[in-house]
Amino acid sequence: MRYFPLMVDTQDKKVLVVGGGKAAATKMKGLLPSSFSFYCLAPVFDESLCELAEEHPDRIFLKEKTVDADFRFFAYDFLIAATDDAALNAALVRRAKLSSVPVLSTSDPETSDVHMASVVNRGPLVVSVSSENPTISKHVKEDMEAFLERYDVAKLEEMNRIRKILLERKSEHISRIMEDLWREEKISKAHWEAKYDPEGGNESE
Repeated sequence: MRYFPLMVDTQDKKVLVVGGGKAAATKMKGLLPSSFSFYCLAPVFDESLCELAEEHPDRIFLKEKTVDADFRFFAYDFLIAATDDAALNAALVRRAKLSSVPVLSTSDPETSDVHMASVVNRGPLVVSVSSENPTISKHVKEDMEAFLERYDVAKLEEMNRIRKILLERKSEHISRIMEDLWREEKISKAHWEAKYDPEGGNESE
C-alpha cells in the first residue's frame, strides 16, 4: 500500500492553493471539514471557488496573482497545485518537494505526496474511504453513511469524554471500562457517575 491513511493535525495549518478553477474548488471543498486555512492564488477564480470563499471568509483567502515556474513560497504547511497548466504544476511540485512541503497535484497524482480520501463523519467517529476509482469510492461512501447511522452520537461522545477523564487520572482500567460502556445500550453522565465514579474521583474496581 503506497498511500497509507493517516490522521493529520490540521489546527493552525495553512494550505497554499495555486489555481482558481473547478479542480481547486473541488479539493478545497473536500478539505473544509478540517481546520485548514486556505490561501488561493490565481489570475481569475471560478464562480464556485468565489462562493466557497464567501461562505468561509475566515478560512479561505483569494488573491489575484499570476504564478509562474519561478514562484517561491514559504510559511505554508501544504501545497495544492491545481492550475490548468501541467508543466507549471510539475514545477510547483518539484519546488514543494525541495522545501519538504507535502503537495497534491491535480494533474499528476503519481507525483503527489498525499491523496484525498472520501470522509464520513458520525459525531466524533471519522471513517475514510479511498480507491483508485472515484465511482467505487462514491458508492462505498454512501453505504458507509447508511451503516454508521446505527451508532448513537451521544454515546460515542460520552465514551470519549469518559476516556479522557480516565487518562487524566492514569487509570489502570481504561480498556475494561470502555468495553463495559460499549456493551451498554445507552450511557450518560449520570450512568457513568453512578457506576464508575460514585465518589467523584475513583472508578470502581
